[in-house]
Amino acid sequence: MQLTGLVFAIGLAVAAIVLLPLLVGGVFVIVVVANRADADPTGRRPAVVYGFATAFVTLFITLFATAALVASLSDLIGSHGGRGGHARGIFGGLASGSSGGSLHPVGDAVARGSVLSILIALVAGVIYYLHATAAARASDDAPAADPIARVRASYVSAVSFVCVMITVVSLVVVLYDVFRIFAPGVFSPDSGGDRAIAVRSMLPALYLAVAAIGLLLMHLRHAPPPLRPRYADRLPRGPLDRRPVVAEPPG
Repeated sequence: MQLTGLVFAIGLAVAAIVLLPLLVGGVFVIVVVANRADADPTGRRPAVVYGFATAFVTLFITLFATAALVASLSDLIGSHGGRGGHARGIFGGLASGSSGGSLHPVGDAVARGSVLSILIALVAGVIYYLHATAAARASDDAPAADPIARVRASYVSAVSFVCVMITVVSLVVVLYDVFRIFAPGVFSPDSGGDRAIAVRSMLPALYLAVAAIGLLLMHLRHAPPPLRPRYADRLPRGPLDRRPVVAEPPG
């Protein structure tokens, strides 16, 4: 196995170990809240649970697929040869100088990674949109005390929690990569002074942080009143916005 394939496999395993508990935990919260021993006169609760659970998983698949696209395109920055040819950033970045049998190893690797990321993002994104809008339609008219409304609130809370965790980790990577850019000899001695490696690591992490913050704000429109900001009606709109969000009156 080539170095790039080995590092990719290691990175994929680490991502699965870190993210899988969050995703499974979020689905677990939604399902547990949905299956409480409360009356469900409409009979829509199982369908709403299915819709929000599927939307939860596919939302973050789409997010990380688009981050992988940014990481692939970031590999076009800088040179991939020399002493730092086999170095790799914290977040990722193809920095292997091995050419294999390809005439354009870096460009071909970027093309393969970009196409795969786009396909995953498109498929997962369409599935997310269809399920999120269907679940929103089924839960729009539910009063706050209805079990369906609690499923919706649990989905919003779970998405918000994961977005906050992603933002924290991504911003730490971004800030550390800033130090690597300005002082590569101290914070990235194995790179041979190549700041492009830190840039290739920083860009996808920065994208993840910005995208996660955007998703957080989009879902805070529908958070329970203690967490919903006063300016909720001015936050980004998403598939859950089947009707205008009425701001809470000042207490």
